[in-house]
Amino acid sequence: MRVLLCCLMLMSTLVVAEPASQSLMPQVSAPQKLQALVELHTADELQQLLSRAEQIAGGEGQYRTEEPIAIVLHGQEIQLFKRSQYSTHKSLVDLAARLDAFNVVDLKVCQRWMGDHGVVAEELPAFLEPVPFGGAEVQRLQEAGYAFF
Repeated sequence: MRVLLCCLMLMSTLVVAEPASQSLMPQVSAPQKLQALVELHTADELQQLLSRAEQIAGGEGQYRTEEPIAIVLHGQEIQLFKRSQYSTHKSLVDLAARLDAFNVVDLKVCQRWMGDHGVVAEELPAFLEPVPFGGAEVQRLQEAGYAFF
């Protein structure tokens, strides 16, 4: 009788317990809406952000997204995309264009900064989407649920 009772208790524990295969599975995060945090406004920082966006789109790392990663350019880094700078920053511009074409990133540029620094839209590649004010766009994206990476 005692053996039967122990067996029943053991069986009930196994039925209630979570299968070991499920508890050992790595947790995959739900898709997120992401935006890059541009702080230094340099070519190196932008290259790193674009490379990181490409890795995220490829499923590497802790982030997962099904939407393009928003990148709002609102400082000196806009100058890097001017046609006159293309030969100097060709690899950066080409990477940005490729990632935009494949919907990995959505690059936006601040019209206010451009106006204050004499940059006109015709000097920039067509894949850069102008927004009236970069700071407001970053805030809008954050309010829409975009997390920084």
